[in-house]
Amino acid sequence: MLDLRSQAAATRRAADRVGGLTHHLTLAAAATLESVARSQLRKAQVDPVLELASNASTAEINEARRRRSVRRGQDVYLPSWREAAVGLPNLFLRSALFSVCSAREVLVDETIATQGDTVITMTGVQLWNYDRRMFAACLNYYRDDRPLSSSAEHPWVKVSLWQLAQDLKVSYGANVHKAMRESLIRLNAAHLRIRVKRQDVPMPRLIDVAFDDGYLGRDTPAPLLRGSDTVAFRVLDSMANLFGPSDWSAISDTALHERSGLSSWLTGYYSTHAGPFKLAVAALHQYSGSICELREFRRRLKNALLALEGEDIPTDCRIASPEISLLL
Repeated sequence: MLDLRSQAAATRRAADRVGGLTHHLTLAAAATLESVARSQLRKAQVDPVLELASNASTAEINEARRRRSVRRGQDVYLPSWREAAVGLPNLFLRSALFSVCSAREVLVDETIATQGDTVITMTGVQLWNYDRRMFAACLNYYRDDRPLSSSAEHPWVKVSLWQLAQDLKVSYGANVHKAMRESLIRLNAAHLRIRVKRQDVPMPRLIDVAFDDGYLGRDTPAPLLRGSDTVAFRVLDSMANLFGPSDWSAISDTALHERSGLSSWLTGYYSTHAGPFKLAVAALHQYSGSICELREFRRRLKNALLALEGEDIPTDCRIASPEISLLL
């Protein structure tokens, strides 16, 4: 592919040294070489969803799902991940989609800061760390053998609000009931337009949600809210496009539920990198969605990194010897 591009460039240079019909023919040859190179590049790009034979065995599906999302017939599955963890798209973990800021601003076609050759545009209420935890809890119901939803007739996941609180590692109560409900509404209302690896990924919303509870508004009396009340949700199969072989990371329950703010965001962000990655503080400031001044962010970043380096931090959250002097 690279050789074809080099040949095309050389052919164009050669065209400059000749005239007449030969000049035009040489330019046409260069254009053909460039077209073939672009075609080969498109073919070389790995499809995030692995297409399996319609008669693929369960063992074959499970093996493929260790690395990426897969499709068998009409069924599309997310990758499988280890227990006490959840898989999340690197695109989300390296962006301000789930911001460290707890402000609840309404966004309209807002471009979300993100790392790399990717674009996220969002309409909805700004999301934050609590929403990431809720989103992860919902995704975890697709860890085993449950296919994503491909149509309106596809079954929904139905769970009690009490069970959902257990998934979030919190004790159920009226205030928790309301907080979970509001988070699910934000996730349902989050309409995204995503472009990654120069391709558009349809993402009408993060999840579909429906409630069957006694909620009558924020002032609903506690007796009307019960742990046995249910929520039904489903994740559409377009989500599988964000779980290619190198496009997702498994985040531990500890990182998700036992840390908050910038510390939680950093554990998610750095879990997507296999090795040291040098990055300007200003970039981290943008990707995290922080709204404080850069000077204050430097202070918070330094404290968060030093705290995550401590020996008392679980290994799945610990950051090894951050080069803070170079970063700051």
